[in-house]
Amino acid sequence: MNKARGTRFASFTKLMQCFNIAAICALAVWHAYAFYVHRLTAQEAHPAAPVFEFQPVPVKQQNASRSSV
Repeated sequence: MNKARGTRFASFTKLMQCFNIAAICALAVWHAYAFYVHRLTAQEAHPAAPVFEFQPVPVKQQNASRSSV
């Protein structure tokens, strides 16, 4: 009886390991799908997003010899 119970337990653990591997693979496929769909919809919403470039603005030089009143 003990041997039969051990065999059933071993087969149950193997089944659960296979289920866990299948679940991990399914989650990986789902996350990849969601990632690429999100990227594609983001690109369609903003096809030509402008690129902003910060450039320095020249500063007016004030006359240093000017006295304050």
